[in-house]
Amino acid sequence: MKPLLVLTLLALPLSARASIDAVRGNFVAYYTAAGAPRGSARVAGALAGLESSARAATAPDFLLSNGSWSDIDYKETPSGSWSPWAHTQRLFTMAKAYRTPGQALYGDPQLRAQIEAALSYVPQYYGKTTLPLGNWWFWSLGVPLDLGPTLVLMRGDVNQKVFDDCLDTMAFHIGSSPTARALTGPVPTGENLVWSSYTHLCLGLLKNDAAMLAAVRDAMASVCAPTAADGIQIDRSFHQHGPQLYTGGYGGSFANDVARYALLTRGSEFALPAASLGGFADYVADGIAWSLQGSYFDVSVVGREIARPSTTGYNGLAALLQASQFDSPRLAAIRAAAARMLQSWQWGLPLELAGLAEQALAAPAWPSGHQHYFTSDYTIHRRPGWFASIKMFSTRTKSGESTNDENVLGSRQSDGRFALALGGNEYYERDAWPALDWTRLPGITVEQSPAAASDAYGYGTRAFAGGTGDGRNGVSAMDVAPIGSALTAKKSWFFFDDTIVFLTNSITSPSANRVETIIQQWPLAATSSVVRQGDWTFCDGVGYYVYPQTAPVHVERITRAGTWASLGGSTDTTPRTATFLTMWLDHGVAPANAAAAYAISMNTTVAPDVLTNSADASAVRSGDMLGIVFWKAGSVAGYASTLPAVMYVKGRDLYVADPTNGSGTFQITVPGGTTLTVPRNGGATVHVTLPPAIARRRAVR
Repeated sequence: MKPLLVLTLLALPLSARASIDAVRGNFVAYYTAAGAPRGSARVAGALAGLESSARAATAPDFLLSNGSWSDIDYKETPSGSWSPWAHTQRLFTMAKAYRTPGQALYGDPQLRAQIEAALSYVPQYYGKTTLPLGNWWFWSLGVPLDLGPTLVLMRGDVNQKVFDDCLDTMAFHIGSSPTARALTGPVPTGENLVWSSYTHLCLGLLKNDAAMLAAVRDAMASVCAPTAADGIQIDRSFHQHGPQLYTGGYGGSFANDVARYALLTRGSEFALPAASLGGFADYVADGIAWSLQGSYFDVSVVGREIARPSTTGYNGLAALLQASQFDSPRLAAIRAAAARMLQSWQWGLPLELAGLAEQALAAPAWPSGHQHYFTSDYTIHRRPGWFASIKMFSTRTKSGESTNDENVLGSRQSDGRFALALGGNEYYERDAWPALDWTRLPGITVEQSPAAASDAYGYGTRAFAGGTGDGRNGVSAMDVAPIGSALTAKKSWFFFDDTIVFLTNSITSPSANRVETIIQQWPLAATSSVVRQGDWTFCDGVGYYVYPQTAPVHVERITRAGTWASLGGSTDTTPRTATFLTMWLDHGVAPANAAAAYAISMNTTVAPDVLTNSADASAVRSGDMLGIVFWKAGSVAGYASTLPAVMYVKGRDLYVADPTNGSGTFQITVPGGTTLTVPRNGGATVHVTLPPAIARRRAVR
């Protein structure tokens, strides 16, 4: 340790001094997987991978003598990508290899010299005299996210002037506060605030700045609380770039980073307060874990990242593994999901996560049940062995985005798109996304125009989108008015254990384009077979039942080809081919008040009973379960509502929500004539248990 640093530390209060040392110790221990069993196959593979990556980065004629890399254009202006970012990414890998016992590059003097040379080159393209151009993210967040931890790991082992020059350069670009606007870019919120906090965590450690580290702690604590802005929502979904669903995109990275921060700072005065840690654990258990299946996030929660070939559930697994290491009321559920995801994870893990994966977790299990995320217009229904979701939007939410020219065909993704996954890899690993017909997303009713699949996004024009349920089953509904289309319709979904009923009514389109309701567009494996038996179609263990109706049903095997480049997320123009089971109902040209009704089931050939499907109400019964959508005030099956509402009934338990997310109260009348006054509750579910004689009522939030 340099004398100046000793003096600086001694000038701090003892608790701050000890806390800074503790965090630095945690930092090195985390990235070198201290204590992890070096003999385990997973850790040994991660060590070998780290050494191999560091050797590749330092290959002769690749890393040049001046510390630059031969394949990087250092004059490039950043857009959606920036080749100079690779400079600090490689540096971070090299620093981890230098610090990590158990592989040949640990403490290697030649590697240390190469790290020093590469650090000395940083100010030449990222210096205080460099005018930031193009995408602000790389300047204010991207580079320092790798440069900061590299400097923490190499502190005391590289030339002091080289170290100080890099430190000054980073400080110049990110500023002195995690919550303030950096040299370029907006005031950080949501995941951008977490990234900013992480860069300032490193800066505070490097400068021994206790006040900065305290500000980082406070900023990180703030993002663990529900917000109406970017970040964790009250229903434990995640928003970024305004009110759009991003639990598996920005929200996945957010969960990974906050969980890492919790591990890096534990045992110090800069650790997250218990309440913040508990709130964050709720998000991991009820947001992250629920949105994962197999090795991937649900397509509906990754936003524009669906256009990236690299998109997986990695951040979700990282969050689960890290959150399994600190105590919280949700620890059992988090550990069970982490253990279950490790069973299907087919790739290696970086050393820091490989070590955590070796620790005892729990009996492996995904969440099972039903959730509607009312602030995000999003529903999940899952059982062991399969996962389903519905993605909607309304006047309160955005349908998506096409930032950096990504996701240029995804305009229909929030029009009631249905996503089904069994193992979780069906679309991600069968070349489905580039080959998909993006005008025929499962579950949507669509006007087949040349602009049906485009980059048109925005807020919805209808307020009605909502759902309710008892945690096991439920009902969701949406008043459909797709962006850039003349079509309107009313869609509802009824979730009964292993069966989902899809109803659409009031399908109207004055244009000359054909209108279709898409039942499924399922990527077929080589072993898949499609069997039709009467009104049922079976494929890969899933049954599709079409109720009697006027619209003809089409069931076809369609082979398509496409490229990742066509989605806007990549320059990959290699054709990808996939064959799909494509099922749709054809409503023809200019339908007026047409309807559609079908069911998807995992283990039965008995379809639930549709009681009604009209512009007034939609309702379905299955055994002792009843789902009702009141499109307007009215009555169905002995139940009545004074406002639009969604309702799920099982036995004496009634669950109801206001799909317009209003305030105040409304009235529900139940069979027998008893009228209940229930809060509109901003779209959240209200649970009422009715006594056998319906003589009194008890409402529970």
